[in-house]
Amino acid sequence: MEIKVKNERIYIELKDGEEAFIAFKELEERKVIIVTTTYVPVNYRGKGIAAKLSEKLVEFAEKKDYKIVPLCSYTQKYLERKKPNLIAK
Repeated sequence: MEIKVKNERIYIELKDGEEAFIAFKELEERKVIIVTTTYVPVNYRGKGIAAKLSEKLVEFAEKKDYKIVPLCSYTQKYLERKKPNLIAK
């Protein structure tokens, strides 16, 4: 699965034409990424796809030296477990 980053979305195109994605807003002047949504279609849940998208989000944020504002509950929990230092205060 190829994970793509484009137009403030991190996404994976799934076999049946659906997409799993993280939607975010990048605020360059504040050096933060505001994550609004993590979505995985029902048939694909429980397969680690959201975690893979979140890994890409972390990579993207670290590359730009950004912090993350997780408005999405999944992203909040993921960052608390894996990368609490990236959560914006």
